[in-house]
Order: sequence, then structure tokens, then C-alpha cells
Amino acid sequence: MTLPIQAVQAAYYGRPNYRTPPPDLPSLLLNERIVYLGMPLVPQVTELIIAELLYLQYQDPDKPIRLYINSVGTYGFETEAFAICDTMNYIKPPIHTICMGMAMGMAAMLLSAGEKGFRASLPNATIVLHQPQGAAQGQATDIQIRVKEVLANKATMLDVLSRHTGQSVEKITKDMDRMLYMTPETAKEYGIIDKVLEATEADLPVPAGV
Repeated sequence: MTLPIQAVQAAYYGRPNYRTPPPDLPSLLLNERIVYLGMPLVPQVTELIIAELLYLQYQDPDKPIRLYINSVGTYGFETEAFAICDTMNYIKPPIHTICMGMAMGMAAMLLSAGEKGFRASLPNATIVLHQPQGAAQGQATDIQIRVKEVLANKATMLDVLSRHTGQSVEKITKDMDRMLYMTPETAKEYGIIDKVLEATEADLPVPAGV
């Protein structure tokens, strides 16, 4: 699956003689130290997210970064989520995670991996825990290798979730036998987030000049 990464730009406004180029919205968000994950976690998306995190560390290693998450997670690309998670732990700036819309599977894991006390969700978002998914085909040996990889990824995911939520691996394993849908309040009780943001608390900055 190939998902091109494109800049989102606002439409031109005003009389033709006075039109100015539309703003590059991702760059404006980046200037405010906001990273937005709004797509499934495939290699192209992961490359962009990691590059933005590394750039923001270079820009200011002490100032927090806000990671907004609205993603269905991964399907066969679990290592992409682990790469982002490792980068979040590797860089110095604290990562404040906010769920808006949905955080499923590996995206929920990233949500939980934010700075303790600064993991949040908007009130109508949905957080879903489920096992790593993937399809295997080809020779029997290839299928066996893929099964081992999926099980290893599941073990890693369980370990990360356990460390960040305080839940036992056994409990999370049982809860993920089937898709576990959670409201923000339920996710807070589970330890995935620390607070549910109301509209007045969302603190969505408006870049200067927009």
C-alpha cells in the first residue's frame, strides 16, 4: 500500500491581483512544535514523523513536542510504530500525546508512550486495543516465519503497553483477545492517557500570521 505524503494547503482567496500563495499548513504546525499523525503507519508516514521529531529536537532539545494522533495504526507494518516509539524515547524533548478521532492498535500504543501526565484525548475520540494483524502467503516455511514475526511484534507491543499503562501483560493479553474499544474516560482508567481535554483545554495554538 502506497500512500503519498502531500502538503495540505489552504485555498487562494481575494482578488486575482492581490492573491498570495496559500500557507503550507504542515510547516506552520511544525513551527508550533506540533506533529500530526493522521494516516495509517506505513513507511512513508513513519519517515516523515521521525524526521519531524528529530528536527524539533535539533531546534530546541528542551521544549515539549505535541503529537496529535488520529490513526488506525498498522497492518503488517508493526516495526514502523516501534521506530516512532523508539524515537520518542530517544530524543530529549518530552512528547505530549493527544488523541483526536481515533487511535487504534499501534497508534494507541504511541498514545500511551507520551510523557506521563501529558497524555490526553479529546472527549469524543475512540481508543482501540487489538493484536498486531497481518497476512501470510507463500510456502509453509515463509508462513511460519511470518507467524513468528507477528508473535514477536505482539510481545513487544504488550511490553510497551504494560510499561506505560501499569497494567500487567497478562491482563492486556486477555483484553486484546478481541478488539477492546475504549472511551477517553475508560482509556484514562486503563492508564493509556492521563486526562480528557474539553474544548477550552485543547490549547490548539494559532500560528502568527494565519
